[in-house]
Amino acid sequence: MKQTLLISTLITLTMLSGCASKMQAPQNSGFFKSYDDLKTSNVLVSDAKELRKNIYIEDVTVIPSIDINEQTDVQKKLYAEISKYATARLKEALKFKNTDTKTKDSLVMQSALSASEVHFDDKEWNQLSPLALGITVVSLNAYLDESVRLVGEYRLLNNNKTVVKSLNLVKNVAISLNGDYLSIDDLKDSIDAWVESVASELNAGDK
Repeated sequence: MKQTLLISTLITLTMLSGCASKMQAPQNSGFFKSYDDLKTSNVLVSDAKELRKNIYIEDVTVIPSIDINEQTDVQKKLYAEISKYATARLKEALKFKNTDTKTKDSLVMQSALSASEVHFDDKEWNQLSPLALGITVVSLNAYLDESVRLVGEYRLLNNNKTVVKSLNLVKNVAISLNGDYLSIDDLKDSIDAWVESVASELNAGDK
């Protein structure tokens, strides 16, 4: 009798847990303090004329969703490679005059890359399920199923005021695992696709 009651309780808790998870609000990487203004559009431009300024591009931040104390040397190397590659691609793609120093006459670009598991039946366009950017016990199956996508976010600051803010889930390019570990080569297509979307958003305002 006790065993039957225990099994019934576990089943009930599992069902409640599943319902609760479906009702949770869309998650995010935490790069922005608030995501409320990105509910209906992936990009918010508050002052397009500021896009004609010079730009200082900070190194792309990598949000791995793996505690730093648990990151392997291979993963730490990967994150450095991602930042270096993505930063270089942004500088190549944007039709701004890049500057090596921050000045009052330059925009400052801050950006971040992370990973998300996608569910193509999600009701919200920005409904994310943050996942480790790297192979872990939890993330392995998602990578093998090619259901992991890159998430790119950035903001442009003018005198510490945000003039452009964007979140882009690179949904059309799967991150394919081609070895025992995730490598920069596995991510280049996704990074390139994100950079192209950033360039499309910003270069259009720089005319």
